[in-house]
Amino acid sequence: MFPCLGRSGLILLLSVLVACSLPPGFGDGGFAQYGAAHAQDDDDDDGDDDDDGGSVRSGGDRDRQMRAPRPANPAATRRMAAAPDAAPRPANAPDEIVVTDLAAADLALLLAEGFAVIEDFTLTEVALTLHRLRIPPGLTLIAARDRVRAQPSGTTGDFNHYYRSEQAGPEAAVAEPCTHLNCRALAQIGWPADRAALEGCRVTVPVGVIDTGINRDHENLTAARIEVIRLADDALDPSLAVHGTAVVSLLAGRADGRAPGLVPEAPLIAVDVFGRAGGDERAGVVALIRALDVLASRSVRVINMSLSGPPNVALEAALMRITGPGGALVLAAAGNGGPEAGPAYPAGYGPVVAVTAVDGRDRIYRRAQRGPHLDLAAPGVGIWSATSLTGVKAKTGTSFAVPFATAAAAVLASRAPAPTPAAMAGALGVMVRDIGAPGADEVFGAGLLALDRLCATDLLAVQGE
Repeated sequence: MFPCLGRSGLILLLSVLVACSLPPGFGDGGFAQYGAAHAQDDDDDDGDDDDDGGSVRSGGDRDRQMRAPRPANPAATRRMAAAPDAAPRPANAPDEIVVTDLAAADLALLLAEGFAVIEDFTLTEVALTLHRLRIPPGLTLIAARDRVRAQPSGTTGDFNHYYRSEQAGPEAAVAEPCTHLNCRALAQIGWPADRAALEGCRVTVPVGVIDTGINRDHENLTAARIEVIRLADDALDPSLAVHGTAVVSLLAGRADGRAPGLVPEAPLIAVDVFGRAGGDERAGVVALIRALDVLASRSVRVINMSLSGPPNVALEAALMRITGPGGALVLAAAGNGGPEAGPAYPAGYGPVVAVTAVDGRDRIYRRAQRGPHLDLAAPGVGIWSATSLTGVKAKTGTSFAVPFATAAAAVLASRAPAPTPAAMAGALGVMVRDIGAPGADEVFGAGLLALDRLCATDLLAVQGE
């Protein structure tokens, strides 16, 4: 066709033709934005720690903050693609074993072998003595755990596991023509709009929240009744008031705010168990068990744990004690490890109500963990809640689904006579709408919360109360 061009000339001509046929904007961000959207859609708990342009602040800049995002900058996209992966976060302390109720003779033997006591706690409410031990030099962590478990009273020996909040990167929230930003989520689960005015449907009992620190001075929490207790490891830097502020605001945010709380009248006891080691914000199992004991000592009967981590024998023992007939209902996040991951804990333990997240169209959150242990689903994608400083922001993750179930449980716990944790869990299990495979399944549990009968006086009667 072009015999006089030669091979090099033909290649040059073809290059020109291809360049001219590309759509306008190719290479200038017109197509790069699609790749960038996926690159930014991560599951990093630290990826949502600031009050950036995605937030809705008080004042006149709300409309500006809610405009559609600009096309991606191709240079920024290239920098993002070249950025190294974040260092893996440790699953547990590298040289510590935690064990409960270790006999004096067994402890003395371990000390003679080179173990050292870091700290002991006597937990009166869960009736446990908790020992935190440093392993001997030269002994592997697994060998040290097995050595502790070999003692007659050391069967609960386990690693000092770390637990983390279940918050994901930001996802788009759907604007709704209503008076606040979470109207769609409340309508999706049939949250009673007139609940606070109904006799016997107000929360009168304290609600426990085990999480990071909170910004008690946030404008969305000025009317909230919140007591904050810090039990985190003093060797770590204090936690950031990001995740905890968001979770607490979903429960107790101002009734007239942009993102009002579900039960703003409820008294909250928030226990900060998290600390920071560099960029890793985490809670040790010792802090979790101490928090459960403190809340039990305050007669808290509903506890929100929007966090997850590995199984731990000592934590399981404490949960079994605290969730008995006269104890508390514990609700926890299913986890954001993805559909192929195994159960996250404490949600994986039998007495704990495991809550997963769905979006506004009843679709499962794409990174929610699955399994037969799941109990309920609740809204958890694009949920508006308070930021660490000022204003509100759309949040995503199974963390933010838990407060919906916790709020419903708090209403049930306020009934007289006081229901047992099992009765409250049973009532929540029937207040659902089946949205997956018929019956309970490994994606949605029993189904999506359907709380239109939350204030019905006969609700707990069917659960044996």
